[in-house]
Amino acid sequence: MNKNDVSTKTALLEAAVKVFAAKGFSSATVREICQLANANVAAVNYHFGGKDALYSAVLEHVIGRRTELFRTGDRDPDASPEQRLEAYIRRKLRDIYALDGVTGLASDHWAIFLMEVANPSENLNLLVEQYVQAAVDELRGIVAELLNLPPMDQEVQDSALSIWGQLLDPLVMMPITDRLTPPRARVQEDLDRFAEHMVTFTLGGLLAIRDS
Repeated sequence: MNKNDVSTKTALLEAAVKVFAAKGFSSATVREICQLANANVAAVNYHFGGKDALYSAVLEHVIGRRTELFRTGDRDPDASPEQRLEAYIRRKLRDIYALDGVTGLASDHWAIFLMEVANPSENLNLLVEQYVQAAVDELRGIVAELLNLPPMDQEVQDSALSIWGQLLDPLVMMPITDRLTPPRARVQEDLDRFAEHMVTFTLGGLLAIRDS
């Protein structure tokens, strides 16, 4: 494959991320992806074998990027479970709301992820197996240690679900909260402040469950 082919393939992949994030798989068209990539309309078939295969390539790209970012966070083996929970929350907030360290907009990667969750395809198995499962297992392990319960205990699973709800609610509900009077401030505008709140709120709730 020559340099022009590599450049075109990369441009198609980057354009597809933006179009799929904005419109979802069903509404996105090969034509608009090619237009955004400044490529011939036949380029998707040539490089990927069609729209379905391009979407699969986009999901693999998304998985790889999110997994890379999630794994780069510091993990202190001697940290307490409280410290590990705080590190986990801060790492996930950066992952969701600060693409490549630049705050301001929720990433196209997460938009694609949420659309896939809302309208599952056969590719959702890949997302769960290669990205979601490891993140969920890590959180359940931390919560289990804090509650002195087995990782698969229902209380642990419910608590982990509540934490994920806090992480994703600002993203999922953004179209509504932007229209409230007054609108809710976007968490990416002051990510550190929201992280402090979430850590304090979550630890308080978990310790109350444990002590009860």
